[in-house]
Amino acid sequence: MNIKKTIVASLLACMLPAVVMAKDISVGVSMALFDDNFLTILRNAMQKEMQKDGVKSQVEDAKGDVAQQLQQVQNFIGQGVDAIIVAPVDTNAVKPIIDQATKAGIPLVFVNRRPQLPLTDKMAYVGSDSVLAGAPADGSAGEGDER
Repeated sequence: MNIKKTIVASLLACMLPAVVMAKDISVGVSMALFDDNFLTILRNAMQKEMQKDGVKSQVEDAKGDVAQQLQQVQNFIGQGVDAIIVAPVDTNAVKPIIDQATKAGIPLVFVNRRPQLPLTDKMAYVGSDSVLAGAPADGSAGEGDER
């Protein structure tokens, strides 16, 4: 399974409880920036998989604007979506998004960039651990670096 399919499958598994599978599912997706190559690949893969599974999605471009991303999330909540996926513009500015999704009882999945705040119930992060990803596989970090 390639990385795109793994991410999409993880997203759907995190946000769609088995009880909800019996009804039509709608998901709001707020991407930090449509012009980012990786986020474009991720967005296209998510849309393809959701369409294949009959999940209705509304995908929005925050255009690198924190306020616009918050407005998108507020709109998703107002529309009564079943889940929200966010590729955050700024991982330090997600508290209002978390607060509003939590208050509305809507599952929230962050992708690609882990928020700097702890995640609570009905929240998940799907992405890599950049510290772990940057470490050598053989555990040799710092060896042979005597100066």
